[in-house]
Amino acid sequence: MDEYQIYEKHYGQIHEQVKNDPYAQSLGIQLTKFEAGTAEAALEVQSHMVNAYDEQN
Repeated sequence: MDEYQIYEKHYGQIHEQVKNDPYAQSLGIQLTKFEAGTAEAALEVQSHMVNAYDEQN
């Protein structure tokens, strides 16, 4: 079974698991694209995420 067959067979289950991941939610990560072979997420950098020099890493 290749990644496209897995995607087709288990899309709903995988999507819900990724979308509802507690760690991702705690960081404010939002799943913006979820397709066979690719996924994208968005994250707004907040003040508690920067280093001592106020730089994003």
